[in-house]
Amino acid sequence: MKRVYLSVRSLLSAGASLLLGWLGFASCTESLGGGMAEYGTPTVDYEFKVRVTDQDAKPVEGLQVDLLNGRGDKKELTDAQGKAELEGSYTGFRGNHGVILEVKDIDGEKNGIIADQRDTIDIKESDFVSKGSGNWNNGKVKKEIEIQVERK
Repeated sequence: MKRVYLSVRSLLSAGASLLLGWLGFASCTESLGGGMAEYGTPTVDYEFKVRVTDQDAKPVEGLQVDLLNGRGDKKELTDAQGKAELEGSYTGFRGNHGVILEVKDIDGEKNGIIADQRDTIDIKESDFVSKGSGNWNNGKVKKEIEIQVERK
């Protein structure tokens, strides 16, 4: 009796696995009118030209500028004119959106001590220079950004 019970259980298990596998693959086939499912997150390519000045409107050199949640970019240092350029793509972008730029003093006293800060930069439809491909890329944003930091 025990042997018959095990073989019925094995048969039911194999049948259930076959049925679930068949249903899972059938849900994405074009023969059922569905098409392939897409999974992803909206992204935007960006090019930000950042200029960092102190409270006296003087450019600040040697600050690290980073776009939080950016992808493919690296942290840039401001030059003698207080300028840095950031390029890459940003994930999770929808409509009017804010991105966070982080400015850090990493050179210590060399160019004066600056308080680290994070600024939210608003991105609007007018900042887009191109539209995306219609899949998950929503286009490209170019923006010039002025950030004022405070010397300690």
